Amino acid sequence: MSTTDTERGIETEAQLVDLAAYRDPEALTRIEEAARDAARTSEAGLADLSTGSIRLDKADAPAGIPAEDADGVLEILDEREGWNLRRLVPESLTDPGAWRQRRAEWTNATAFHALRSPVYLWRAAKVSALGARVGTRDAWSYLVATEYGELADKVRRTNAGAEHIADLRLDRRKEAKARRREPLTVYALTGCTTYTAALLALGQTWGWVMAAPVLLPVFGVLYALGRRELIRREPDGTFALMDTPDLTGAGVLTDEGLNDALRARNVGILKDEESVTIRGFIAREPSDKASVVRFDLPRSSGKTAKEVAAKREPIAAALAVDAIQVSIRQDGHEGGVYMRVADAHPFGGDAVLSPLENAERWDIWDGAPTFVDETGSITAIELLFFGLLVGAMPRQGKTFTARAAAAAAVLDPMCRVIVADGKGGKDWAATALLAEAYVRGVTEPAVRRLTRVLENLVAEMEEAYDALFELPDEVCPEGKLTPEITRDHQIYPVVLIIDELQRYLEDDGKEDDDDKLTYGKRIEKALITLAKVGPAAGLIPVLASQKPTGDAVPSALRDAIPQRIAHLCATYQMSDSVLGTGSSASGWNAKDLAPAFKGMGIHADETGYRFMRSLLIKLPAFRAICERGRALRIAAGTLAGEAAGQAGRAARVGGILADLIAVFEDRKNPERLATADILDGLANLDPSTWAPAALGVGDEEDPAAYTRAGGTALRKALDEALAGTDRTLTVRSWTSGGRANGYYLADLRTAAGMT
Repeated sequence: MSTTDTERGIETEAQLVDLAAYRDPEALTRIEEAARDAARTSEAGLADLSTGSIRLDKADAPAGIPAEDADGVLEILDEREGWNLRRLVPESLTDPGAWRQRRAEWTNATAFHALRSPVYLWRAAKVSALGARVGTRDAWSYLVATEYGELADKVRRTNAGAEHIADLRLDRRKEAKARRREPLTVYALTGCTTYTAALLALGQTWGWVMAAPVLLPVFGVLYALGRRELIRREPDGTFALMDTPDLTGAGVLTDEGLNDALRARNVGILKDEESVTIRGFIAREPSDKASVVRFDLPRSSGKTAKEVAAKREPIAAALAVDAIQVSIRQDGHEGGVYMRVADAHPFGGDAVLSPLENAERWDIWDGAPTFVDETGSITAIELLFFGLLVGAMPRQGKTFTARAAAAAAVLDPMCRVIVADGKGGKDWAATALLAEAYVRGVTEPAVRRLTRVLENLVAEMEEAYDALFELPDEVCPEGKLTPEITRDHQIYPVVLIIDELQRYLEDDGKEDDDDKLTYGKRIEKALITLAKVGPAAGLIPVLASQKPTGDAVPSALRDAIPQRIAHLCATYQMSDSVLGTGSSASGWNAKDLAPAFKGMGIHADETGYRFMRSLLIKLPAFRAICERGRALRIAAGTLAGEAAGQAGRAARVGGILADLIAVFEDRKNPERLATADILDGLANLDPSTWAPAALGVGDEEDPAAYTRAGGTALRKALDEALAGTDRTLTVRSWTSGGRANGYYLADLRTAAGMT
């Protein structure tokens, strides 16, 4: 290419020079063939139909290319990765997991042999003693020619003459004398004498302890003689001084151990002549707590990974480990298996504290850290669009698991929280700091209130879907809630937490005698609707039940929640009701969990099953989390409902205003209620605050005194609830002389910001 000065206005010119024109045809042909060969040896090269693609670690100059023509070809080939020694060394020699597995095998084998060393020493001593006896016998037989004595005995039995026996005895003496004078015999006797003298001198000089190692050669010779005698006695038998290391029970998996376990009588996955094909090699985890292997079952067996998983307990027995130490699942195709064998119980020791204890904030879209799996890794489950159902026997960790999952929602200020605690204890009391509705216990007012909350939540769900429907497809491409929609359109996820769900579903109370459905059935109907339809709108049910069987929690509700956790269950039917039908037959039975480890369970979702142990959040830490959650919502302006006493539906109106609305709703929303009637309703909702005794009015006092004291307390509570707002609620009279006074529903709704 030639250029000129552009400042003079002359355009830059470029010329393409065809270097191929300066090559002779034969050189061009050779270069073209070399280029094709180089392409075939590259990773992206063309496959040779006869031999297939050949991968070389470094291409040499093709044969027949002169040096002057090969320079260009080699320059191109040198641009490759170079020698790439990694390809020359087998992966099993470079993989850290494979070396960790080897070290584990060596360590366990060393420990195995060390424990059995006394047995090995005793065996060697017995074989050496046999060698000493046999060696002494053979040496004496050779030196005195005992075979002539046996021959003389045979001759005597044939009644031969005495002269024959005398000749044999003479020959024996001559042969024995000749043998004792042989150089080899002399050297051997001289060596033994010298060795014994040196040993005695060393023992006298340095002590017999220092002389002991000198006996090792003698011990070795005697052992060799004894071993030869054992082989002579049993030609078809085998003798081994050391036993084969038994690594079962140590969690260290070997090829032989794996195949033997699958061939075991009570397993029956493999026949005697069959074996699995291991993919790569057995490796150790970086934590050095387990062996991991991936293998393919033989096609001739016709077995699948599901059948292997169903035999998890017999396989664990064959490996001499606890069933909890073995994890089996499908890997790739139907006959591909992933197996993990832990060295010890994966959930031994103390429970792991939740990382949310120290988290200042959390995003529910990042999942909820809920448990550790069998590898010790903290797992954040997907609550959004999945929800969670926890089932177990009493005192097995249901509440701790639900609390660990709920903590993620508490620390997300863009997430609404509604809580109902069927126990009525302190487990969820701290959530009242931020919950839009907090229902405690299963008293009649509490059950009625939860019913209204859930039915209002169904109505809100429909409104959320209407809002999502109006959004353009670019904003809502899948027709469901996204983080961007939450941020830009204030449609917030709702986490509905209900502990001891079965207690609410068992309630047989009714609004009045004319109602067809009990409160329990109304709660069930609302929950099924929310669980089936609500996930796309951000409705997240987190339900915990002691009796998740069909008679307590309907299957329609259980089946609508695809993510479940089962802690220790009383029966396999109870386990199946949580994890899904057939889970026990597949080897995942929560009935067999170890009761010693509280919080341990089985997690099931669309990916399969796994063992887990819930993260620990104690009550003081959970209260601190709820306090941070309240502060986050105040800062973000999302604190609502009973925790704030501000605008919204009855479920989202807080404090005394929510109680007043509940009293009106219990009486079918009349236009007005007298103060005496309101106090009666408040006493039913919260007797510890509004009962006559709580207001300092004895039961023997007249109703007028109770109304006066209660009215004064009610006005004070309303003033405190509405302080700092521009809304008021005053008592009104509707008869002359003020004999009947109270509150109007319209005034109450205005004060609550509902109109």
